[in-house]
Amino acid sequence: MPLTKPSPGPSAGPSAGNGPRAQRARGRVGIGFGAAGLRRLRQQGCARCLLPRIHAGDAHAVVINTAGGLTGGDRFEVEAELDEAARLVLTTQAAERIYRSAGGRAEVTNRLSLAPGARIAWLPQETILFDRAALERRLEVDLAPDARFLGLEMLALGRRASGEAVSQAHLTDHWRIRRAGRLIHAEALRLTGDIGTVAPRAGLLDGARALAVLVLVAPQAEALLEPVRALLPGASGDGGLRAAASAWEGRLVVRLLAEDLRPLKAALGRLLEGLPGGAVPRVWQI
Repeated sequence: MPLTKPSPGPSAGPSAGNGPRAQRARGRVGIGFGAAGLRRLRQQGCARCLLPRIHAGDAHAVVINTAGGLTGGDRFEVEAELDEAARLVLTTQAAERIYRSAGGRAEVTNRLSLAPGARIAWLPQETILFDRAALERRLEVDLAPDARFLGLEMLALGRRASGEAVSQAHLTDHWRIRRAGRLIHAEALRLTGDIGTVAPRAGLLDGARALAVLVLVAPQAEALLEPVRALLPGASGDGGLRAAASAWEGRLVVRLLAEDLRPLKAALGRLLEGLPGGAVPRVWQI
């Protein structure tokens, strides 16, 4: 039986109490990568992973959700383990769509583990939150002392070009990054209830419809602060784009807000191309 997904429109989801029981999506990808390449790949349910041929730069792995999106009760997991000196860019084939929930919350869990000298770029495409969607997401990263992690998450509240508005939704997004077992960085975002009232607050989205967080954990990350700031738009950037960067104790953090996803993603593309060893994954559409 094919997986069924409610559309983001107001009629989505089965009727309460008397509709058919919705089939839930379950997906998990487990990947082990060494300095010589892939050593383990496990795919379950609606999750798949492709390894495109790359002629230059780090190897790429592309995660696919064949269910076409997530809704309440769905679960999706990605686990990646990098051996000593392994290098990998881990991305997704397309934006992840979180559709209106008829009950429960979608759960997304991503776990990354890096051995000494390993390097990973966690660069999924954007997550689009539709009206009355519910998502709980978590990213866990465990690093050896000299491993390098570059991580990015993008979020859009609906698609502006399609005239979509998000009035009610639930999102919790947690990052936990540990080096040698010690917690060195934590991110926590919570948007819930009346988004039209909550999101405009200055401490949250300040009226923006799209946001992104980029975190680099690497030795001498602080030395990149000024070059990164030179790549960021000013306060009057196109599309209401605003950005800021800070760095301390081997971490560089960049935050961006925009009125729409397009200028946000374009700015991130310029930023990634400007980072040492950075590049925009080829599957991205900018």
